[in-house]
Formats: sequence, structure tokens, C-alpha cells
Amino acid sequence: MQQQLIDSPASQGGAKLLLISSVCLIFIIIIILWQQQFGLIAALAIIIAGIGIFAGWAKLAEPAYLLQLDAEGVRYFHRKGSWLLPWSCFLYSGVPEYNNNDLAFIGFKVTNYDQFMQHLPLRLAVAIITEQRPLYLDAVRKGCETGQCGTEALSEVDNFVTAQQVYKGIKAAFGWRMRRLADSTGYELFVPISLAKADVQSLCRQINAARLQYVAGTPT
Repeated sequence: MQQQLIDSPASQGGAKLLLISSVCLIFIIIIILWQQQFGLIAALAIIIAGIGIFAGWAKLAEPAYLLQLDAEGVRYFHRKGSWLLPWSCFLYSGVPEYNNNDLAFIGFKVTNYDQFMQHLPLRLAVAIITEQRPLYLDAVRKGCETGQCGTEALSEVDNFVTAQQVYKGIKAAFGWRMRRLADSTGYELFVPISLAKADVQSLCRQINAARLQYVAGTPT
């Protein structure tokens, strides 16, 4: 299978934003030194330029690519690391919904937890749990009459048992998270994405087509 790389929208424009903001900051400082006065407008301009520099740097810190499709499977790139979801470990990808609204994620229907979780970096697992916490709590509370499902779910993370292994700690928490997200949304694994709906759906079709290509070429 030919390798396919999906650009990361979060990393685009970082260098341009950083350069423009830096030039603006230098220009502002020159004006302040020339006029020998520092007023409110100058202070606000410096703050805005500083925010622009920080935002540009943050964009540059993001991986250049969001996803990679190759012979092994789907690889997701994050600034804290990457995970690999083998083609044999999931059925399909799609756009998850919550309250009849599309979420800004690509969801994966995972069928083999062990093959995925055994190679999941702990640092990345912690980052995903933290960053996607609002998604998890909303999904867990869906259909919960007491409104306490989020709290109850978070407390049940000591052990996560599959057919092959018992997971503890961070991986146990991640396993419970995958299972409860699947109960609420139909997907275990989520990749955040900021693209138009049509582009996200097209990307999901691309992933599913690549998986079918793998399945068709795998001896049974």
C-alpha cells in the first residue's frame, strides 16, 4: 500500500503568523523608543503582538501531519507522540454525532483493544484523556438519568480487563474511556479535526477505502 499523509490544519500558518507578529512587535518597540512614550495603545499593541507570537509558536509545535495511512494502519500524530491503529483493529471510521450535531472529530470503531493499547504511549494517553475530557463527560452523561455518570465513570479506572490482558493505571482509564465512548457514540477512538464537514466525510471515506484495500489483500 502506498503511504498517504494527511496534513494537520492546526500546524498550518504558524511560521507566517510568528513572522508577522515578530515584525509588528519590533516595529512597535521602535516607535515607542522614537516617541519616548509608552501609552495604553502601545501596551495593547505589544500584548496583541505577543499573543500572535505565542500562537504562531504553538502552531509550529504541532505535527506537520495529522494522519498517516500506510501498510501497517492508521497513525495519528500528536505533539506528545503518536499511536498506530492497525487495519485489522477497526471496522470503519466516521463522523460521530452528539445530540444530532456532528462533532469536530473523526471516530474509529475499534474491534481489538489489546493490539491498539499494548503499544499506546502513556504520555500520549494522558494528553488525550486530558484534552478530550469534555467529550468524554458529555458522552457518558448522555442518557444518564441521575446526571452523575461522569463522576461514577471517572472513579472506575483501577482495572480494565480484556480477553487477553488486565490493564492498570493510565491504560485502564483509557480502556474504560474507549468503552464508554463506544456505548454513547458508537466509536472508541477519536481524532480532533478542524475541517469543513464535506472534507471530514471525504477523509473518512479515504480511510475506509484504504482499510478495504488492506482487507482485500489479506489472505483469509
